[in-house]
Amino acid sequence: MAYNKTRVQSGDSADNFVPEMWGNGVQNYIKQKFILAGLTNDVSFMLKGAGDTINIPRVTENTATTTTISSFGASTATVNYISPTDGLGTLNVTEMAYYARIYPDITEIQANPDMLALHTEAMGFSLGKAIETYVASLYKTYSANFTEHSIGVDNTWDLDELSSLLQTCHEAGIDPSDGYVMAVHPAVIRGISQLATFTSSDYVKDQYLFKTGLLGSLFGMPVYVSKEFGTGTPNTAANTVLGCVFKPSNIFLAYSQKPKMVSQYSVDFLGHKVATHTYYGGLVAVPKQLVQITNP
Repeated sequence: MAYNKTRVQSGDSADNFVPEMWGNGVQNYIKQKFILAGLTNDVSFMLKGAGDTINIPRVTENTATTTTISSFGASTATVNYISPTDGLGTLNVTEMAYYARIYPDITEIQANPDMLALHTEAMGFSLGKAIETYVASLYKTYSANFTEHSIGVDNTWDLDELSSLLQTCHEAGIDPSDGYVMAVHPAVIRGISQLATFTSSDYVKDQYLFKTGLLGSLFGMPVYVSKEFGTGTPNTAANTVLGCVFKPSNIFLAYSQKPKMVSQYSVDFLGHKVATHTYYGGLVAVPKQLVQITNP
C-alpha cells in the first residue's frame, strides 16, 4: 500500500487525539468483517440508563378453547381462563473486551487516512474476534434447551440428510425461509459443497457472492461458514455441535458500552497510550427456535 505523507504543524488539530476518527473505524470494521457477530439482534436500547440486565419473557405456546356457537351462551357456559407459567430469560451484560497499545506519534497516524485505517482495523479485529467468539458460545455448546438435529452418520452430508434437517425444522415449527440462516463448521460446508443442489447455478445466486462468510442458500436460508464451530475434522463424540439454524432476531446482543476510545500521553513511555473497550452480553431469546446440528 502506498502512503501519502501529510505534514502537520505543531498546534494543528491533529496534535490532539480525536476519538471519533478512531472509534468509527473500529465499529465499522467489526460490522463488516465478522460473521456471527453480525447475525444478531442489537437490543442495547432495552438497557435502562447504566443498567446491565434485560429480562425477556419466554411466552409459552397457547391453546385456544374450541366449542360451538350453539352450545356457548351466557346461561350454559363460562369462559375458562388460564394462568400460564411463562419462563423468563435474563440477558446480563457481564462481558468486557479491550485492546490497548502505545503509539509514538498519533499525529502522523491521524494525518494519514491509510495509516489510520490500518490501526483502527487492527483494533476492530481484536474486539470483533472477542465478540464473535462470545456470540458463538451462546449456541455452539450442546444444550437440551435447543432443538436438536442429529445427523445419521458422523460428519457425513448427503441429500437425504438435508431433507431430514428440513423435516426437523418444520416439526419444531420453524420455516427456514422465514428469516432463518444456517451457520456451520468448515467441514460441513466441505460436504455440502459437493452436492449439486448447493453448487449449481440454479441455487447459487449473485447476491450470495463476495459477502463475508456467505456461501449460498438452502431451503431459502443463507448459509454461512464459521471456524468458531471448530477447524479440521470435527470430533465424532455424541452431541458435537457442527452448526446451527437460527433467526438472527432471536440472538439478542446488548452493549452497555459500545467500542469506546480513550487516550493519554505517557511521559514514562514517550508515546500516546490508546485503548478501546466495550461491555456486552447476549442471550438466545427463544431456545427452541434454534436448531443445533450434531453428530450422533
